[in-house]
Amino acid sequence: MSSSDPRSIRQGSFRRSPPRQAPLRRAAARGLFALALGLSAVSLSGCGFQPLYGGKGIGAAASERLMEVDIASIPNREGQKLRNLLIDNFYPSERPSAPRYRLEVSLTASEQKLALQKDATAVRAQLLVNAPYRLTDTQTGQVVFQSSSRSMVSYNTLEQHYAAIVTVQNAYDRALEDISNDITTRVAMFLGRGS
Repeated sequence: MSSSDPRSIRQGSFRRSPPRQAPLRRAAARGLFALALGLSAVSLSGCGFQPLYGGKGIGAAASERLMEVDIASIPNREGQKLRNLLIDNFYPSERPSAPRYRLEVSLTASEQKLALQKDATAVRAQLLVNAPYRLTDTQTGQVVFQSSSRSMVSYNTLEQHYAAIVTVQNAYDRALEDISNDITTRVAMFLGRGS
């Protein structure tokens, strides 16, 4: 058999040498990735970025400062649920004995029917919950931070009475959870800056 015979190639007498550039390319790609990662870390620290959660930065001071906030009562059942969620977020162990700030929240909700059928019944609805709030310094009585948080939650409208009530209640609960997390984050960021 000659070297040009196709059978000799199949039997392994002709072998290609492995490319030597592949390991070099991988090493270069790893080096570039490490360089990019290092540069991004340096650029973030240079711009004043501080993590909200963690042992250092805004989060450490903010979690202690959240303990200085008294959460005022919010009317209605949904308001009570929102206040309880805020209490769980603000106070990991106990409530403040002498709060420096007071958080006042009001709550409004509206429902909008979506996806109407030919007989004018809705099969889908949207719940919009809006919660304006303000943080007041209890020593001076001045409002130091004011904002609003809102959540839009869609849900299916059901024909069975009990299932419809549970679906709407679940939509309220999801919206209140979103709002409580948003309020907690914004107030923590404000207090963490050293107001």
